[in-house]
Amino acid sequence: MGKTDTRATDERMMRRCFALAMKSAKQGEYPYAAVIVHNDKIVAETTNRVARDRDVTRHAELVAICQAQKALGSTSLDDCTIYANMEPCASCCYAIRESRIAKVVYATRSPVMGGASRWNILGDHKLSDTLPEVFAPPPVLLAEFLAEEGDAALRRSAPLAWAFMRARGLLATPSRRRAGSDGGYSGAADWIMRVLRENIFDRFGRGGSARGKRRPRVKSSPSRRR
Repeated sequence: MGKTDTRATDERMMRRCFALAMKSAKQGEYPYAAVIVHNDKIVAETTNRVARDRDVTRHAELVAICQAQKALGSTSLDDCTIYANMEPCASCCYAIRESRIAKVVYATRSPVMGGASRWNILGDHKLSDTLPEVFAPPPVLLAEFLAEEGDAALRRSAPLAWAFMRARGLLATPSRRRAGSDGGYSGAADWIMRVLRENIFDRFGRGGSARGKRRPRVKSSPSRRR
């Protein structure tokens, strides 16, 4: 599949996700949804089901993963892409990594709860380096895809929830430069993540380079110690 075809598929599936998220809001749920695609065909799509099932684990991504595994008859979704209108939380991202999903696409970044932008579970190489039998390498990540469109859909379908989440900092303001991008972390965002990995994540055994190389530790001078 060419790049143009891939982008067209990503746009179509993400807009399907927006429609499901609006449906979720009308059902009294959080305005979240997820779609899982295998070979350009939807194998699972779902709204959030926390209120309906009275179960806090029934996030849209987790429900979709469960449905996709049953539909494909396998716990491994290594040929699949998951689309979510909101950045998956830490719990959902861990399930995404363990189910070995190959590509993750989301519209709205969640700086407080996001499993990519805050905890970097989706980009953590330590999981796959330590347990390659269980975890695949980090998935391809297409972040803030159609972000402005997703934010507008969220605001229309759940204005009160949108205002509350925006006021609490749960939603990031869509970036015009990155809206609709198809390169995942790139440019300034890629540089920021690289600096974070080298100076913060790796210090605590998280992240690490894809080649498994680690930089030697440099002792801080006494004047710089706290």
